[in-house]
Amino acid sequence: MIVVALVVFYASRSLFQGLLLTLEHHIAPFLGALGAGSMGNSCVCRDDSGAEDNGDARGRQTENSRTHIPEARSHPRDPVRPPRRGRGPHEPRRKKQNVDGLVLDTLAVIRTLVDNDQEPPYSMITLHEMAETDEGWLEVVQSLIRVIPLEDPLGPAVITLLLDECPLPTKDALQKLTEILNLSGAAACQDACHPAKHRNTTAVLGCLAEKLAGPASIGLLSPGILEYLLHSLNFQSHPTVMLFALIALEKFAQTSENKMTVSESCISDQLILLEKWTDNPDYLKRQVGFCAQWSLDNLFLKEGRQFTYEKVDLTNIRAMLNSNDVSEYLKISPHGLEARCDASSFESVRCTFCVDSGVWYYEVTVITSGVMQIGWATKDSKFLNH
Repeated sequence: MIVVALVVFYASRSLFQGLLLTLEHHIAPFLGALGAGSMGNSCVCRDDSGAEDNGDARGRQTENSRTHIPEARSHPRDPVRPPRRGRGPHEPRRKKQNVDGLVLDTLAVIRTLVDNDQEPPYSMITLHEMAETDEGWLEVVQSLIRVIPLEDPLGPAVITLLLDECPLPTKDALQKLTEILNLSGAAACQDACHPAKHRNTTAVLGCLAEKLAGPASIGLLSPGILEYLLHSLNFQSHPTVMLFALIALEKFAQTSENKMTVSESCISDQLILLEKWTDNPDYLKRQVGFCAQWSLDNLFLKEGRQFTYEKVDLTNIRAMLNSNDVSEYLKISPHGLEARCDASSFESVRCTFCVDSGVWYYEVTVITSGVMQIGWATKDSKFLNH
């Protein structure tokens, strides 16, 4: 009797398991269909969905059909950085995205990033993915020139940041860019009443010259681009256009052959005139004067001109910025009281006066816009320009 009972028990258990498997096999498609119905409205907000995404979604719906999908989707998504979908820059839907909108979104959100460990915003990631192809890179560069407003203090910083993080352009992409921009001395005079375009163009050229120092930079500095930058230094130009044109010429001069080419254009004669703006009450013109003087002292030397540090009066200066305690790419004025950074890195400098007792304060005049930090530093603090 015991043997018969065991046989009956195992046989009925096997039959019951087979019945469960059969029910699961027939019910799973039905549950999947219900899951697809509940997912329909959730996918409407995705502007990058496509045929292959629908296939992936159906696979996920079948796998997750036993979970309560509506509850999993009840939390609102982060409007700044939606989840990445893994689509490559060559996909058709990616190309249809509004590049100008992505650039402006990056400009709007970049000021909220205060921690090096924060992930970049979704708009920046998308632009970087687009720039992995020549066509996408050209679209991003043209958008930077087209939409960055002149009055936004972080505009040049965003141009530098986006181009610095994007992949290096190919030789064909650079050639195509020069054809699209079609820069010349005459182009520098066009749209003079809309200086944002010229400011952004000169800022882009400066970033590319720094990023591509070497043969690529030599190829980029065509006669038309050199003429465009030199004409942008005329007094008829907006001061911010003059400033970034001068910075671009400095970046090109990092390559020795370009430095010789620019020097042969008699740029020092123009810089002699702009140097007079070093103490101008207009802070934009004052920046132009600072960069002109620094270039004359360090890059584009003028024969017979005395170096500024040799003639500056330091009689009443008791403390200054320490030229021996500074990171690599910071520009310091000849009197040691003014510093400027035009590199994409984060440069730092300490003062020559040490405070170890008592109560002290300092005063600072902020001449430029952009990203900067001012504060106290101990002698043990390290300057890391990344």
